[in-house]
Amino acid sequence: MRYADGGGLTPTGRQRRETVRMQAAELFEQKVKPSEVARRLRVSVKSAYQWHQLWRDGGVQALASRGPSGSRCRLSSRCLEKLAVYLEEGPAAHGWVEDQVWTASRVVTLIGRKFHISYSVSGATRLMHRLGFSPQVPARRVAERDEQAVSTWREATWAEVKGPGRPGGGYVCFEDEAGFTRRPPRGRTWGRRGITPVVTVSGRRSGRLSVAGLIAMRPGSRTRLCHRLRTHPAGKGTRRSMGERDFIALLDGVHQLVRAPIVLVWDRLNTHVSRRMQEFVAEREWLTVFLLPAYSPDLNPVEGIWAHVKRSLANLAVMALDRLEALVRNRLKRLQYRPHTLDGFIAGTGLTLDAPASP
Repeated sequence: MRYADGGGLTPTGRQRRETVRMQAAELFEQKVKPSEVARRLRVSVKSAYQWHQLWRDGGVQALASRGPSGSRCRLSSRCLEKLAVYLEEGPAAHGWVEDQVWTASRVVTLIGRKFHISYSVSGATRLMHRLGFSPQVPARRVAERDEQAVSTWREATWAEVKGPGRPGGGYVCFEDEAGFTRRPPRGRTWGRRGITPVVTVSGRRSGRLSVAGLIAMRPGSRTRLCHRLRTHPAGKGTRRSMGERDFIALLDGVHQLVRAPIVLVWDRLNTHVSRRMQEFVAEREWLTVFLLPAYSPDLNPVEGIWAHVKRSLANLAVMALDRLEALVRNRLKRLQYRPHTLDGFIAGTGLTLDAPASP
């Protein structure tokens, strides 16, 4: 429940608490013991006994809410609306340019500057909760991202990708690449309080696994996931990423699978836009390519696949590179049999295909 400025509950919280108390009063009238009331209503035994004492002394009315507790909020509703707008603008808009962090002490300073009212740090924290804010780990977005270009791509280019001009019966495909090493991402695990768990990882350069993934979708058809893996053993002078022929082999394989024209959407990786790749694409009449705007991974549903797979490999124990390859193949194989999960990744981008019109 969110706390109000003076330490009490919000109106919704007070209503919920009073509802529970009224349910407790009904059980007390049925001569149900307080311990059993606590179990049924999922409240503490102490609260149940306190309610029972109040009910015995004053009846049902003694359990009714008496309104908000604590001191009254010193900011009017209009000031609260303005404060929420200031907070959404970010710290940099109000002079804190060295980082991008809202702290309770900064909120106290902001309230003093804008409304000339003194607040404590704890009071500002409760006020933030009341406004619907909570401590969160922010998502990252590169400064070079052009929001106007992303918006234009959504409105214009995506309409062209999915529009009537798409080859009849063709699939729209999204492609992206990812790399996996023997140093896995860290994930949460249980450990004794005060003692940080330790995960043993390889400290040497021990090779890399490159994966290219492709989601193929078409209205009325099951969403498909295809992928291609390549291992890169450790060593100087060896390539540590996929080349143009790897991507073309993936596309040729998808075309053989779906037996339909392909409209491909991918990012501006140098391998994707090289002259050699352009020659490969020109040789395939069934292939049409569209480029995503720069720094826009949120438009590519394959990014969700990589996040999903890497979360499943968190805290991975030290193992050989071929064993890591087998695990990644296994995770991707599972997703191939879960088209609804793939549809969820697509829905997360907001880029969906319209169902074909019925004759």
